[in-house]
Amino acid sequence: MGMLALELTCRVQDLIAFGTPLLSAYTAQDQLIVRDADGMHGRPHARFRKWIMNGLGMRGPEVPDAKGSMLRVVTAGASETFGLYETPRHEYPRQLEDSLAAHGLPEPQVLNAALPGMSLPTVEEDVRNRLRRLGVDVLVYYPSPVQYLEDERPVAAAPDSAANDQDPPRFRALIPRVVGRIRERIKQAVPASLTTWIREREIERAVASHGADWRFATLPEDRLAAFDADLRLLVGSAHRIGARLVLVTHANAFAAAEPADSEWRTAWERFYPRAPASILIAFDSAGAEVTRRVAADSGVALVDLRRISASAQGQLFADYAHFTDRGAAVAAGAIARAVVHSSPPVAAQ
Repeated sequence: MGMLALELTCRVQDLIAFGTPLLSAYTAQDQLIVRDADGMHGRPHARFRKWIMNGLGMRGPEVPDAKGSMLRVVTAGASETFGLYETPRHEYPRQLEDSLAAHGLPEPQVLNAALPGMSLPTVEEDVRNRLRRLGVDVLVYYPSPVQYLEDERPVAAAPDSAANDQDPPRFRALIPRVVGRIRERIKQAVPASLTTWIREREIERAVASHGADWRFATLPEDRLAAFDADLRLLVGSAHRIGARLVLVTHANAFAAAEPADSEWRTAWERFYPRAPASILIAFDSAGAEVTRRVAADSGVALVDLRRISASAQGQLFADYAHFTDRGAAVAAGAIARAVVHSSPPVAAQ
């Protein structure tokens, strides 16, 4: 009876905090993603805790199919854009909508097409196959260059016309939520030093399983060139669908004058064990320079968020690269200015 009471408590808490139905079949964040004939994108009407997808399979409120004369802005990227640690409606795409309205744009509409782990080639594929149908006025792309330090360079998600895009089976509603909640509480209670030690051991095991030569000892220029080439492909695809592109340099917690928490270096390295933290930081910096160069060569708008965040006040990052509410606000404000300056006037309705 005690476990049943805890389970019911978890479900009621989710209902009150996030509007999650008591018998929701969604039990994990990866269930928000679907792969179909268009490639990989968000699952329409899916929801897991604070992450709620609309009918277009994008995080955020429902929007009309026809945008009319309003400005339609689509943000693309990975978890930094999708939103990870921010409180609901404080991820930068939602704050961007408010910032654009504050600049006097009538009823701006911001669609968040990002997904956790979404690679640049998959974003470019999404632009060609799906976003082109949405009448995008401005496409904002916030890249994650260190994705190019994965074991293999990123490629577009293979479309699957036979994929099942239905909701998870109803029996998943019976999977206990309390187990995951207990696991979260245990993680929160573990001292940071122990968490770092565990991550270091995971990195060591990953390196040992491949051999010492597997790790990047220097900046891999071929991976940087691949990022450059893929970013230029995205520029061309955005132009072909008639969207004005805004490129944003990737910011991280290590670009500021004050040194970031050393534990964050290990946390970042754990996700990309082929690259030591020093290579991750250097590659991210080089990726920002590539983004600046591509924007200049292509004549598209640039938001140098890396430089802006390095001098901004307040706690901007919740970890090595994901925003706090404050950090998302800084990003939204900078991007809003670029969108306004890159956009023609929008007639009031």
